Amino acid sequence: PTNSIHLETFDDGFIYPVVNLDTCVNCNKCLNVCPVHNINKNNEHQVLYSGIANDKVNVFAASSGGVFGAIATKLIEEGYYVCGAAWTSDLNLKHTLISSIEELNGLLKSKYVQSNTEGIYAEINALLKDGKKVFFVGTPCQVSALKNYTHYHKNLLTADIICHGVPSQTMFNDYISYLNRINDGKVIDFSFRVKNNKFKHAHGYRYTFEKNGIRKTVEGIYSDSPYYYAFKEYLTFRESCYACQYATINRVGDITLGDFWGIEKYDSTANSDIGVSLVISNSEHGLEVLRKINSVTFREYPLSFGIETNYSLSNVTKKPDNYDEIMNFYKGNGFEKTAIKYFSGGKSFKYKVYWKIPASIRNGIRKMRGLINV
Repeated sequence: PTNSIHLETFDDGFIYPVVNLDTCVNCNKCLNVCPVHNINKNNEHQVLYSGIANDKVNVFAASSGGVFGAIATKLIEEGYYVCGAAWTSDLNLKHTLISSIEELNGLLKSKYVQSNTEGIYAEINALLKDGKKVFFVGTPCQVSALKNYTHYHKNLLTADIICHGVPSQTMFNDYISYLNRINDGKVIDFSFRVKNNKFKHAHGYRYTFEKNGIRKTVEGIYSDSPYYYAFKEYLTFRESCYACQYATINRVGDITLGDFWGIEKYDSTANSDIGVSLVISNSEHGLEVLRKINSVTFREYPLSFGIETNYSLSNVTKKPDNYDEIMNFYKGNGFEKTAIKYFSGGKSFKYKVYWKIPASIRNGIRKMRGLINV
């Protein structure tokens, strides 16, 4: 009530809340909604599914099986607002509210940056108080914070993503500046998890840059990109991510969404490189919504299958032994020198050789390594 909290970017690149103790009146309202001090989880009706959108165009528009887009489309048709992470025009990631299917594309696909939620909870709360319905998707801690803030409003439906940690917007900005320099242009678009890439790899990326009025596109796989490689190796997350209290099978959202890695073990017709969603209903509300989605083929599995194939569903990401060393070096030397020193492992000989193997042969190798087809 006294506006005693503001946000600051620290030298590690992450944004932290700072309290002005001179104006704070110790009302404890911030503590009452903080997702660290108020951990809410539910597992009322947990059912695990694989999910693949029936329209393959929707599968390729998504990072996994296209389930989020299908849910969002159905709910928008029913009058819901949908809130998820979207790029701004200057490639900053911000949670954004939409109310039309035409706006949905910006919310699709994984974006491996910590999203900015400043102000969005208040917007959602105002909609809920006005009788509107909202579907929110975010990391488990973001979902928990929103549920606390809105007092578990009945018109709020939430989906938490299976998250193993977030890098900072600052480091991503540094990476984009690096790409601007090496291309002598300006990057105007960046996509993680590009499926229709020449490598046929689940972690392909693509960006477009503009130089002298001409646009060019570059694509590769994560091992080619120092930022993406660091993300995949868990090297640059917010430190609190390595002690996450939400990395558990007892989820916070009504629905949990992620990738069904290793689905080939249970379904010989599936291909996790192309994309299969792992979906869990955690509440009666979530189950009711999933039952209404007829544009996705769902297949039910024991919950243990999801735990087995997606480590981050029930385990905290281990903090790298050299994390402090990396972050201290980054603080003093910037992204490019840090990338050269710590994020170049993906360019090793074994990576180059492995990704020259055709995708069909790589899939065969995976199946031969003890995978059981059902």
